[in-house]
Amino acid sequence: MNGTLSSRLSVTVRLLMYARLLLLAMAVVLVPSEQFTPTVLVPMGVVAAISLAVAQMPRRLLPLARRPLALAVDAAAAYLVLQAAGAFGPYFLFSVVTSALAGVLYEWRGLLFVCALQIALYDLAARSIESVNLQAVVALPVFYPVAGCIGVAVHRLLVQFAEAEEARRRAEVVAASAEERLRLARDMHDSLAKTLHGVALSAAALPAWVRKSPERAEQEAQNIATGAKVAVAEARELIAGLRDGGQSRPLAAAVRQMAEDWAAGTGVTVVVVTEDDVELPPVRRAETLAILKEALTNVERHAAARTVQVGLTTDDRGVRLWVRDDGKGFECPPEMADLTTDLARGGHYGVVGMGERARRVGGELTLASSPGKGSTLTVSLPEVHGARETVR
Repeated sequence: MNGTLSSRLSVTVRLLMYARLLLLAMAVVLVPSEQFTPTVLVPMGVVAAISLAVAQMPRRLLPLARRPLALAVDAAAAYLVLQAAGAFGPYFLFSVVTSALAGVLYEWRGLLFVCALQIALYDLAARSIESVNLQAVVALPVFYPVAGCIGVAVHRLLVQFAEAEEARRRAEVVAASAEERLRLARDMHDSLAKTLHGVALSAAALPAWVRKSPERAEQEAQNIATGAKVAVAEARELIAGLRDGGQSRPLAAAVRQMAEDWAAGTGVTVVVVTEDDVELPPVRRAETLAILKEALTNVERHAAARTVQVGLTTDDRGVRLWVRDDGKGFECPPEMADLTTDLARGGHYGVVGMGERARRVGGELTLASSPGKGSTLTVSLPEVHGARETVR
């Protein structure tokens, strides 16, 4: 939550600094030019420089600004302007921003210190004016605590937003973990469980083959050993996916790593195009990586490709993941529903499963292919950023 809250505080501080610069500019317009003396211009320049610096670099200067002493210096600079230009004039309004900033950054404890200091400094500046009245002495200083209370309210709203954002993120992580367990269960059923079932059947028939045909028994024993090796490899792959699943790395890095590992294992050249600042919520992210893995597996099994392009990009509609190969291709119906029906009838459920994954997270999967011209699989997901190209 601290990261989200700091980000929102930085935006709020930037807005307040720009608001103060605007109020200062309005005051300059309203004051007669003959009142612009060095004693006025120098403190005004200091206040403007402080405001501009904090507005341009809120994240870097926020740790310093969160110390009440920093705002005490800021209040002193504002006092110098009020002392020289007049406490009752248009310059008063820009000094109120300091109290609002104190409320946003410190809440009540720091706010009381800053407001008391500003009221005391205002009183010193007001004493130099001869025409002092009740409105100037009492009504105007009230603006400081009022602005501070508004700042405190804004701070609490930011905290609530940050807590809600953190709760949403945790819920998405839990949902992603549950979805990952379901994925691993499907993968175990589709790979490891079937392999072990075949090994068990062969092992059960082995005694009979030993009695009937020693040569066949030897072949079955070799098949059992091969099946056991395959099961070990599949188990290791599932354990590796359980340990990480790409969730600990940026999405673009996870896509590149998966493509490069696949290229190293298959010997196929892979061109990866990614936009590094693309991110997705945990559930969509997990399904995107699972779709990519299945797509690359399909290319390895069926495409006989020499080069594969993998892309993670954005457009007006959101995030796109695409896998394009230069393999043998196939006759592809124009409608995706017809394609999935034909593939399911032929016992090829990879594309069907990828389509289900995409729909589960509100996305859409399309596949274009023609004989001798390769295939392009595209997953479009609602959401959101320089592209980089590497060859492996």
